[in-house]
Amino acid sequence: MPTPNRKRAKKRLFLRKTKRVTQASFLTVWRMILFIIMLGLLLCCAAWIIFVRAFNAQHISEVITSQLEQKLNRPVMISSLELKFLNTLELKGFYVIDTYGEPGKAFVSADSVTLSFDLLPLLENKLVIHEVALNAPRFNFVRSKEGNYNIPQVQVSNKPSTYTNASGRKFTISIEDWSIKNGVLSLKDHVSGAAHALYDINAKFDDLRLDELSRFKLDTVLRNQWQGNISEMEINVAGHVNFANFNWRHFALRSVKTQVYLFKNPVDVELDVDNMADPSFKLSASAPAFSAKDVSVFGVDKFSFSVPPATVTAEGKLTENYHQLSISSLTAKAGDIVLSGNGTADFAQDPFTLQANFSTQLFTLPGKEDLLAFLAPYKLTGRAAVGGQIARSKGKINLPLLTVQANDVSGNFYGFKADGVSGEFQAKNNFTDLYARTKTGKVTIARSTFDKLQLSGTWRKGNLYAYIASSELNKESLKLRLRVDNLKKDSRKITANLHFGNFDPLAFIGTVQDFVTVITPLTHAGEPTPEVQGELAWLRNFRDRLPDFMPNFAGTLSADTFSSTVLSGNHFNAEFKLTGLQAGVKKLSGPIELMLQDGVIHQMEKLAAEQEALNVTFQPFIMMHRMERAGSFSVGRVLRDVEVNELAASVDFTNGAMQINNAYTVGPTISAAVSGNTDWVKENFDLTIYTMFTNTSKSGVLAENLTDESGNPALAFRVSSSMTKPKLEMLRAKQAGKTIRNAQQKGVNTDFSQVSTFIQGDFHATK
Repeated sequence: MPTPNRKRAKKRLFLRKTKRVTQASFLTVWRMILFIIMLGLLLCCAAWIIFVRAFNAQHISEVITSQLEQKLNRPVMISSLELKFLNTLELKGFYVIDTYGEPGKAFVSADSVTLSFDLLPLLENKLVIHEVALNAPRFNFVRSKEGNYNIPQVQVSNKPSTYTNASGRKFTISIEDWSIKNGVLSLKDHVSGAAHALYDINAKFDDLRLDELSRFKLDTVLRNQWQGNISEMEINVAGHVNFANFNWRHFALRSVKTQVYLFKNPVDVELDVDNMADPSFKLSASAPAFSAKDVSVFGVDKFSFSVPPATVTAEGKLTENYHQLSISSLTAKAGDIVLSGNGTADFAQDPFTLQANFSTQLFTLPGKEDLLAFLAPYKLTGRAAVGGQIARSKGKINLPLLTVQANDVSGNFYGFKADGVSGEFQAKNNFTDLYARTKTGKVTIARSTFDKLQLSGTWRKGNLYAYIASSELNKESLKLRLRVDNLKKDSRKITANLHFGNFDPLAFIGTVQDFVTVITPLTHAGEPTPEVQGELAWLRNFRDRLPDFMPNFAGTLSADTFSSTVLSGNHFNAEFKLTGLQAGVKKLSGPIELMLQDGVIHQMEKLAAEQEALNVTFQPFIMMHRMERAGSFSVGRVLRDVEVNELAASVDFTNGAMQINNAYTVGPTISAAVSGNTDWVKENFDLTIYTMFTNTSKSGVLAENLTDESGNPALAFRVSSSMTKPKLEMLRAKQAGKTIRNAQQKGVNTDFSQVSTFIQGDFHATK
């Protein structure tokens, strides 16, 4: 067995040998590294000696100047050329002089141009410039008054460039990469007087070949002024470019990806462009959510809106030397809103003009108050679609057409509560012409409800036209034609034709009051006169609460049936042409012609007990009732319900005073004729009434003053003075029958042809 001493000795021997081998290996490697470094330095020195001997700074500066002048057809100036490092040349004071846009000024200038080249290719008679860097260049583009640009037509040859030194030795020259550092591009337009600029341009063109696709990267800042505010957009671009011998018709950009910093988050843009002379382009953009605050520089801070994340795609073309822009298709998506559009712009006009069309698919209305805050009060439900046209002329944005399609829309529009409305709305010429049409729906105004509404209407040149082809007002059928001339003027004229299935005048007065209730707060008018109670309340409330927007009111009113607490019947027709129909009726003037057939006068006795004026008017009938014991006729039925075959009236108003031209009623039980006048403002009247009864019994004898010349029971009396304290005067009734027959023969001053024409027509507003 080996002793411990022998083991330690072997271990020390192994360590010494390992150390000697390691030291020898390290020394060998180090010598090889030094050899390689020395060889590289020798090669660089050799290349440098060749470059120094081959290239004279003055000579190469002249060559560069000469070649650039030939390619650009512009004078070129270089102040000096210096050797900065072993492989770097710097051109100082670099200028390309403009000869077209602004002759004598710099078309391109740079603080310096740096050329970085490789040394080893010099040994093979090759000058390989791996990067040309333009430091702080400024590109000055000018558009002349003739509409042409000062961009030179650069000619590119496919043959390699060569350089011959003083000794006659030729070198091929190749350039790989180009870069722009902290550049500025400016454009002056002498046609419009506008000036634009891109600042902080930094670009890199990798292995640039002017007639092939070459990769590039670019970032810049676009500064603009809008209403006294400065806005900036930071743009980052990456893609491929083909200068194609600087033939702009063959210039192309492919898959250029840009980030435009308009908001807190950037807008991602991808762009394809062909033919820079008349460029066609495709653009897609993805915009983040933004609100009015983000674009306040454009003067929209007065509006409150919030746009969700959106995507935009567009295709278009620029022609006529970039003066004509046409967008063949544009699609924008934001939430469930999908917008399509197209249009053209003419930048040759001063100021430029624009025409565009747009439309959306149907989108849901709930939640859109988050998009446009002003929609919140309307509490909209249902779906809608929007379309129209936008134009710009004489420096102003116009809206030639706006169309809104409504599908089962509900909401509260300033007190007009719509429910389930489907139809169309159009606005033309900046809302000067309006058109609306509904196919179905319900609108509630205070206590009045319009259901199954088929409505159309227009607003043109200050005039309003409205048509209800069919509807139900408080469950009664209604048809309407309305025209309002000069709506916004105090002298407005209203022409209306109305037809009801059943017309209840008191209910209709209630509907008018409902409109007044809703419209009054919108017009900032004072509160209407409070309703009163008691005798003549029906008259005073109607008179004092009439709206003031009907100073001139003409038209027709008709109904299949007529019903009220006083009178009912069939085939009610009325024509009127009134002025001064306003609260108080102090200026009410004009004629009214009306007729009712197959009617009933209701509850004479009950109404006479409630109204003093009616009590006096009906007093003769009450007197006849007391004489019923004579058995000459039966008046019990008369005092309850009186049938009439025909009832008509022709009256003229003059400042609230009504002159009765002719009024009569003819029936199987009672007939009457009325003449005289009534002042609805002063609440007094002076009426002469002739009434004749039909005998129902052969027994009994009546006094002579209670019969007409035919012997039939008759009454003649005069009612006058105040309506609240009327006076009654009995007259001789001998001419009652003749007077009534003459009144019936005279009739009214119309044949109601307007009513007939309106009822038979199917009226709708046209666009």
